[in-house]
Amino acid sequence: MAAVTAHRPEVRRLDLNARSTVMVRHMSERADDLQRAGQQLSSLVDAATVVGLGTSTRAAHELFGLVEHTTRALIRRGFRVVAVLDNQRVGELYDEFVRGADIDLDGVLGQAWGPWRTTEMRAALGWLRRHNQRRTDPVRVIAVGGSRVLPADYHRAVELLARLDVPTARRVGELFDVIRTAHDSGEHVQRAHGTHPGTPFVDLARTARDLVLALDGGPDRDEVLLMLDAIVEHHANAIGVGHDVAREERSAADRLLAHQRRTGERIVLWEGSAHVAAHRGVMLGAHLRAALADRYAAVHLTFGRGRIPGMDLPEPSPNSLEGALLARGAGGVRIVDLRSPAATEVAPLLDRPARTRVVSGVYDPGQDERHYLDLPSPRDSFDVVAVVPTISAVRPLSAATERDVPGRRNE
Repeated sequence: MAAVTAHRPEVRRLDLNARSTVMVRHMSERADDLQRAGQQLSSLVDAATVVGLGTSTRAAHELFGLVEHTTRALIRRGFRVVAVLDNQRVGELYDEFVRGADIDLDGVLGQAWGPWRTTEMRAALGWLRRHNQRRTDPVRVIAVGGSRVLPADYHRAVELLARLDVPTARRVGELFDVIRTAHDSGEHVQRAHGTHPGTPFVDLARTARDLVLALDGGPDRDEVLLMLDAIVEHHANAIGVGHDVAREERSAADRLLAHQRRTGERIVLWEGSAHVAAHRGVMLGAHLRAALADRYAAVHLTFGRGRIPGMDLPEPSPNSLEGALLARGAGGVRIVDLRSPAATEVAPLLDRPARTRVVSGVYDPGQDERHYLDLPSPRDSFDVVAVVPTISAVRPLSAATERDVPGRRNE
């Protein structure tokens, strides 16, 4: 077991200028804590071929910071690929950007899966681009998600339809205005928050396709129908509609493993903790462990309490993994190497069933006890766990940067 703790000096706040100085100092110290923790984590898993960095929430600034600092340290130790579970077309644009292409990154992020649309993600991709400018062996970015439908596709389809039949274009555009929101917040999340309109989005997509099928044939109509076929398939695979978790996770693992076998490069995977967990099952991490054995390292990054956009998060359940680790540790980021045979004060927790909190888009702080993932044991699921006592919210990109069409600046 290893622990990284932060000891912050006590400073009296005498006036507004002093208070501002203290806030900046604390922010700097927090960043230093995360950098040290990232270096510590990387030293524990750098022998692996694939490292899964799983976060218990994608909406925490500190957890993303820990992912980024660990990734930077692993890159310095020879890792050359960052993998994300996002749209493959977005991943291709990420990759071009970090390798120096003249690409509008804000436009690309506007097409990304909602949780990646943050200033933290923009800064991380910017660092990778600057890093690659100094290297002859650039770090690549790949996306291993299944869908290739982008929000921009809806806009393009309506543009083409407007050439053929304005009333149809208008009606399809109205349907698209509803279903395109699933790229920001999934249907299951909208239902949980009471914002879903009621009709499954796949039905609205099929209605749009039927409207286009009624038009006279031609190249523009055929192109729109190809887009609509993909859009229908995308919404047919929505969680709560026809989502096949086993198929999607298996496919994502296959894409990642195929890239690794083809290139021989070592990979850092950014995902949620439930996806990277290595215990037997249908999730991505289970397939990686089955294929790579101990050459896959699963890291669980979690937290105590704090805030994410729109809500405060309470202390974790005392009988949860993070609750137990925080109760037994000092302040600061606490890191536990679960593979260590050394007896520790937390050893009795590691080989028995446990629970860990997962804060997804459907999380309700008033029903915190409902949002815990059951683990066969921490050691079965993860190789290393890191707990950040307090988190703050990520910073979403402003609506002004979420443009309809991503692109290269020179086009």
